[in-house]
Amino acid sequence: MPSSLTPPRGDRLQAFDELLVERVSEITRTELAAHQRHLEEISPEAAAQIDALTSYLQGGKLLRPRFCFWGGMGALDRDPESSEVDALARLGAAIELIQAAALMHDDVIDHSPMRRGRPALHVQAEQEHRSAGLAGNPEEYGIAIAIVLGDLALSWSEQMASGVQGDPALVHRARREFDALRTEVMSGQYLDILHQAGGFASAPDAELAALSVIRWKTVPYTVLRPVRIGAALAGAPDPVLDALSAWAIEVGTAFQLRDDLLSVIGDQDETGKPIGGDIIEGKRTVLLARTREAAGAGGRALLDEVVGNAEADESQIAAVHALMVSTGAVSSVAQEVRQRAARGRALLEGTADLGELGRAGLQALADLATDVDSLPG
Repeated sequence: MPSSLTPPRGDRLQAFDELLVERVSEITRTELAAHQRHLEEISPEAAAQIDALTSYLQGGKLLRPRFCFWGGMGALDRDPESSEVDALARLGAAIELIQAAALMHDDVIDHSPMRRGRPALHVQAEQEHRSAGLAGNPEEYGIAIAIVLGDLALSWSEQMASGVQGDPALVHRARREFDALRTEVMSGQYLDILHQAGGFASAPDAELAALSVIRWKTVPYTVLRPVRIGAALAGAPDPVLDALSAWAIEVGTAFQLRDDLLSVIGDQDETGKPIGGDIIEGKRTVLLARTREAAGAGGRALLDEVVGNAEADESQIAAVHALMVSTGAVSSVAQEVRQRAARGRALLEGTADLGELGRAGLQALADLATDVDSLPG
């Protein structure tokens, strides 16, 4: 996603988006500077964690803070006051720290080597261990560093959110949504781990298990809770929150299904992650479930041989990708993304008591997050 949106409703949409990005950046810099001063009292090495986190945050699309902000704008139905922008931006910045923590830990869990076109944090720490000639196992060191820095980011997100100012009743409503976000994303991560191990027994089949993981791992912290946080802080009544939730489930699910497609037909320079990563990691996605369901005996044998095999070569990965295309699984998932995006658009258009500028901002985000027509192939 570009650093600023192309406004469908004129310059005001872009101007507010740029204001949000500026305020999120300022709040993050200020908060991390305060943490760095504290860590400097411990040791120079401890303070260096701030540099690592600051570097890690660079290149982020601020998708979640944007959903939070435009949810608030929709509920306000007027231009926000400076204090309201600050409150929405602070909560957005806190969500971004949760995102950083989740990605650091997720890359360790999935053995992912890259993030945003750079080495994943645990890989970078492993490389630094080797360069410095430190004692012990470099891989274990890298994993430990990623766990610790992820824990710090998660802890600091709570402190950042605690600084939100505003009407106490509205702040309390928003904080309840923020707390639910953290519980749900971690529960979704657990379900993902369980599903990968073949232990998600309550799900009727592989596809529904994958969709359940999406519902609780991706949807809550990418779209649903950020939008509800912003709207709750801005005073949206429960019917509006419920309508936004229905919209967010469609958009958030489509977003993750699209992300699964990127591992097959995406551009590595665009995604910042190696193509075929989901194959090597053995990710049990909807795309994989549909491929296995449609494949013959030979195709299923290929999947058994390659999926989850860290030693698989490029030709084997390419063969699995070709199978995903030839079985119709890729086109099927792409069509579902389009259908969910269309349902989301209808739900948003049908939501009463929502400001038009906020509605336009949310739809612009949804369009960018669910676009499959511009993908290769």
